Amino acid sequence: MTKKEKNLIIVTVVMVLLLAVCALYDRSSALISRTLPYELPADTKLVDIDKHGFMFYRVAYEAKIEIDPSNPEEILTCFVDGFGDSGDMISHAEFDSMSQYMYDNYYSYVRIKPEPVTGSTIWLHEAELPGGHSVIHFIDLEEGEHAYLYIYYVR
Repeated sequence: MTKKEKNLIIVTVVMVLLLAVCALYDRSSALISRTLPYELPADTKLVDIDKHGFMFYRVAYEAKIEIDPSNPEEILTCFVDGFGDSGDMISHAEFDSMSQYMYDNYYSYVRIKPEPVTGSTIWLHEAELPGGHSVIHFIDLEEGEHAYLYIYYVR
């Protein structure tokens, strides 16, 4: 085996290891844990996530997380623990007008959007994180008695 072939093998192994480390660092649960000042309860389930930016530098993400519909207070406790407040409840009409403006102007890239049941109330929580990062949370009840937490994180 020539020196050139040995170097090629070494570079290939290093690249594969680097890619494995990147994939581990960028997995969805690690990204959410790294960017939010609270831990999600164990009974939550990540339904969908859309990440924006590069593997080691995510500029934004949007996540849809299924929560226990009989115990949404569990998430509100996480907000209080992480941010010091729990947010506000808004009506479906307020949500429609606010979300239309928000998605048209500031979050036009968003693919994952809440679809609350007509007439239901939606929980809204906005927070500024250290470093000028912001996060918006929505908790809503959707068809089939499913409750979801939507997270919009922007660096």
